Amino acid sequence: MAQIKLDIFRFDEAVDTIPHRDIVSIEAPENITVLDALEEAKAQVDGSISFRRSCRSAICGSCSMNINGVTGLACKTNCKDVVTKEGTIKVDPMPNFQPMKDMVVHMDPFWDKYTRLKPYLQPQDSDADHATERRVSPEDMRKLVDVANCVMCATCYALCPVVSVDPSFAGPAAIAYAYRFIEDVRDGQRKERIAQISEDYLWLCAHCYACSYCPKHVDPHDRIVDVKRAAINDRVMLNERGPRHALTTNKTIKKTGMLAETELIQGTVGRFNIIGLLKVAPLGLRMASKGKLPPPFLKPIPKVDEVRTIFEALEVPVS
Repeated sequence: MAQIKLDIFRFDEAVDTIPHRDIVSIEAPENITVLDALEEAKAQVDGSISFRRSCRSAICGSCSMNINGVTGLACKTNCKDVVTKEGTIKVDPMPNFQPMKDMVVHMDPFWDKYTRLKPYLQPQDSDADHATERRVSPEDMRKLVDVANCVMCATCYALCPVVSVDPSFAGPAAIAYAYRFIEDVRDGQRKERIAQISEDYLWLCAHCYACSYCPKHVDPHDRIVDVKRAAINDRVMLNERGPRHALTTNKTIKKTGMLAETELIQGTVGRFNIIGLLKVAPLGLRMASKGKLPPPFLKPIPKVDEVRTIFEALEVPVS
């Protein structure tokens, strides 16, 4: 048996104006999970401690919370792996969500973004056109297996720094789920789905890989890249700033081996978008005053051919 001190975030929106913390000590087996430890604390010490849970098997995604600064599933996190030298485990509600009571948060923004995707198949033909169910080849289904493992625990959403500064961003889970239907050969709304997720700020993703920490190994970041690639290949909303920024970045690095920032601004805003360029002019003036203005033209770096070889090996032809 081990002595575990749970440092618990406490807040009840019905009665509290500010949160506080409680330290709850329990005796428990060394191999107990954080969820089991919270259950023990709730049963033995304080029945008002609140948190979501259901399956206790990393299937339902209900018990996602912040544990010692890292968001994850409490039922999948062993206490001995996270307990500090002082024997303490700090538990908080998921970041990027408004706390409701203790570790229970308001999930509405997360579910609203998921609902906007219309997360169900929309075939172009009718069921009556098929004698049996619609068949999918093993090769096509393999593309969907990993993302179908998503349990909507919202861990990736809680870890996303873009969501923290701009809540309008759809978030990693919603984009990964959009990929699940965009790549489903039975669905007939591929371009409409790409346009929808693009309007939900797909291109705001900063590629920080924070969402790579997924308890179900869905790896939503790679699916975000796949959806962006689909948007470019299918030429959906290519005239928006996001895809223009990506394409100009690709073009300048392939051309010179470096990021041509002056060309990048023009390519992203639009060379003939006078109003848009005037809006970024103050930034250019401030950079010039600090001696940070990038050169208007760049010469290719030595051995730029090696950089171009990398691009040619990785590029997917744009139709």
